[in-house]
Amino acid sequence: MAHSVSQLVLRQPNIGKLIRALRQELSMSKEKFAAEFTVTLLTINPWENRCVDTLSLNNTAN
Repeated sequence: MAHSVSQLVLRQPNIGKLIRALRQELSMSKEKFAAEFTVTLLTINPWENRCVDTLSLNNTAN
C-alpha cells in the first residue's frame, strides 16, 4: 500500500528531531545540509521545526 508524503509526515511526530539529529551527527551546517539535498536553507528550518510543507518534500523526491 502506497502512502502519500503528507501521510508519512503525520505518522512521524518526531521527524524534525530526526532531521536535526541526522544533520548534527553528520556535523553539517544547515547550509551544507540544504546543499546536499538541493533545497534552500529556508526549507531546512521548517523541516527541523516540523512545519513541513508537503510541496517542498515532493520537490526533493524528483
